[in-house]
Amino acid sequence: MDFLRENGYEENNLRKEGYLKEPPSARLRNLPRLLDRTREPNTLNTLLHWFWMGIPQAAGSPALVPAWFTDLALSVGLLCPTAEGLVSKAMLYPGEGVVSVCDQTTGVDPLDTDFVLWPNRTSRILFRFAIRRRSRATLDLGTGNAIQALSSARHSDRVVATDLNPRAINYAKFAAALNGLENIECLVGDCFAPVAGRKFDLIISNPPFFISPALRHSFCDSTMDLDQLCRRFVKEAPAHLEEGGYFQLLCQWAQVRGQSWEERVTEWVAGSGCDAWILKVHTEDPTIYTQTQFPLATTTAEHDMELYNEYIAYYRNRNVEAIHDGIIAIRRRSGQNWCVLDEFDEIPQVPFGESVLALFEAQDFLRSHPADEQILGEKLRLSPGCRLEQVYEPGDGRWQSASLTLQQTKGFPFFATLRPAVAELLSACDGTRTAGELIRALAERVDASPEAVQSECLAIIRKLVERGFLIG
Repeated sequence: MDFLRENGYEENNLRKEGYLKEPPSARLRNLPRLLDRTREPNTLNTLLHWFWMGIPQAAGSPALVPAWFTDLALSVGLLCPTAEGLVSKAMLYPGEGVVSVCDQTTGVDPLDTDFVLWPNRTSRILFRFAIRRRSRATLDLGTGNAIQALSSARHSDRVVATDLNPRAINYAKFAAALNGLENIECLVGDCFAPVAGRKFDLIISNPPFFISPALRHSFCDSTMDLDQLCRRFVKEAPAHLEEGGYFQLLCQWAQVRGQSWEERVTEWVAGSGCDAWILKVHTEDPTIYTQTQFPLATTTAEHDMELYNEYIAYYRNRNVEAIHDGIIAIRRRSGQNWCVLDEFDEIPQVPFGESVLALFEAQDFLRSHPADEQILGEKLRLSPGCRLEQVYEPGDGRWQSASLTLQQTKGFPFFATLRPAVAELLSACDGTRTAGELIRALAERVDASPEAVQSECLAIIRKLVERGFLIG
């Protein structure tokens, strides 16, 4: 690992050089350009040929790659001899502070159901979504390239990585050793079977959630009908959560004729003994979804038509009107549970696990303060991520205030339009005075009925607490 890092095969350098944005791709046909970029014989280019592009490469002079490294790589199977030189079937992917191990990006075969995918868009979403507080035991359910297990090892006493694919587990074991992590246990098995009887503080999962008519790639397809694999994960997860433990899932679900998307997905968490926050991010028409879900291998126009007909017939036979994707977080908690549904256009591009915790805390606060009198007695404060923006527009020969907008600068970019008087009230929310005291003071300043001001302010306060602007 040190040898790779010292010679530039590490996340910051590969990101700066643009490699992480554009891995070798059969679809993009960018391998010739990448080879041209790395034609100069040096250590980094040799490593890139082996572990980024999967290109046979002679070891070269010891000055480029010392014999001890090639001998070690050969002994553990990371490099294999061929007639054209040494080659690596595994890709070393630096990202999120760790190096994961997967199959080469150019090697996707439509008949290869056990292919191990590189860290892709959904891997990065789950990484940003994941709660990063200390965990005594964390489960990465369906670990794949193991990037979640590797990154979770930094804040967990123990991590268990499971996968139905034995090759993924072999890669995960190798990646744990490569990163010097000794607190990761890797197990082969289906769903929760490998951890029967065990409980965790945190379970995270990026399952094969594509809604597909057949299993072509284990990293994205399943043998279960429509969205039933994701439903199964949500139904079975509570039995493996400690009290107060969280399960976080990336998923897709179908909208079937006669049933709303809300009704379908809330059934997954009903009676689970868990609070739930479900966020719908994107909706796709089945015809468009079909076009984007073809297997990754290059196909002919005739094969594309066959696949399209197969997929669209599958959806039409099951009355699928739309396919939604999003994220789900559930928390094991005794007592009366709640479920909140949200819609948002996109996932934050920054880590937002703390925002997920804040959303749960906000719902707890609001449900423990159902009466207005209870809110009035609370000393609220603005969250650290708040920012107030004022927009001016020209009018009557001067700048006139057009709007006041409160925004969240961390996590989800929630916003709320405020009136000047309410903005003034919020500026005084520093945790030293109760909401009732602040509202009465505001009523006096604006010379308005205390009852009317209180009613309006409490409605706003509840909404701002729900969105994380105010903290109880």
